[in-house]
Amino acid sequence: MAERVETDTVVVGLGAMGAQALWRLARRGVDAVGIEQFVPGHDRGSSHGESRIIRTAYMEGAGYVPLVKAAWHAWSELEEASGTRLVVPTGALMLGAPDSSAVTGSVDAAEHHGLPYQLLSHEQTVERFPQHAVGPGEVGVFEEEAGVVLPEAAIRAAVRLAGEAGARVLTGTRAARVVPDPDCPRVLLGDGTEIRARRVVVTAGSWLPRLVPEAAKPGGGLRVERRVLGWFRTTGVPSPHARGPVFARDAADCTWYGFPSMDGGRTVKIGVHAEAAGNRTEGAQWGEPVDPDTGPRAPDAADARRLGALAAGLRGVSALPERMVACMYTMTVDEHFLIGHLRELPGLVLAGGFSGHGYKFASAVGAALADLARDGRTDLLIDMFDPHRWD
Repeated sequence: MAERVETDTVVVGLGAMGAQALWRLARRGVDAVGIEQFVPGHDRGSSHGESRIIRTAYMEGAGYVPLVKAAWHAWSELEEASGTRLVVPTGALMLGAPDSSAVTGSVDAAEHHGLPYQLLSHEQTVERFPQHAVGPGEVGVFEEEAGVVLPEAAIRAAVRLAGEAGARVLTGTRAARVVPDPDCPRVLLGDGTEIRARRVVVTAGSWLPRLVPEAAKPGGGLRVERRVLGWFRTTGVPSPHARGPVFARDAADCTWYGFPSMDGGRTVKIGVHAEAAGNRTEGAQWGEPVDPDTGPRAPDAADARRLGALAAGLRGVSALPERMVACMYTMTVDEHFLIGHLRELPGLVLAGGFSGHGYKFASAVGAALADLARDGRTDLLIDMFDPHRWD
């Protein structure tokens, strides 16, 4: 006979958000089971690549600022509990034309919330950040409260602490189906095991539309896209990229981003976040649909050339990347997150659509998901991510 497991809460998917939610539940004394089809910290989804940006003057919208401020506090809690350094302060530089979204969005968010920032002229940006080849007319916005989160280390730390606090962690275990129910939702595993719970938190990343198809319907659904990251060898001695801020830049056809060297000045990493409206092309580096079970196709020479064209905006780096990795973005139609309950899915708490700019929020989102699972509500400001906002 298939095994039946009883628990209070199941967390399906122990990536960025699920690992944090499981730890928060376990440390509150909730009987919880976490399910992960791979190994925590794996490279099969959207939570790998060694580094993620955290910034506070949020160009994507001032509404995000309270949540990212909560995330800073929550990351510190995880660092203290785990005894592991997970956040590296660097400051952040947003570059672009004075009317670009990188500049205006950052300034608007900072002004709205009274955050400290510096608006730098073209000349000031060139003088202060010589590692950037600043184009004519480009200006900068600098803020101190920004840095790098270490994604794989953070996931492993949260899962370890969850286990130490009493959570049952099932790795190499695939959820085949999630059954909603107002009183006793269930998770069916591939081996026939049935886990019955009071609540099920589904944080399955790119697999969310497949595991809970109803979650993909609001507003046109979730889409899974391919992205490529590249590491470029530095050429200067000493490297101008050995230290400095994380950055995001508005180019003519996309918004791209990067990091100071995280390996002692040897390489710098860059990636593309979003393509300019109307500029999507078939087979482009971004926008290419992905089957999560198959995964994104491996990076190729075309990816190297396209990333190399962007890296020309940096001084002291090689023309082509020395290595690349591909990952999956899972996006909502408005590119804001999906967090909360769907009325037609009783007993479930959903979280998805984070790819592109979600990892920095994982610590706070995990706390919010634990609140929603245990209490049905949270004091964290997540109303803008309501799954019913398209109704």
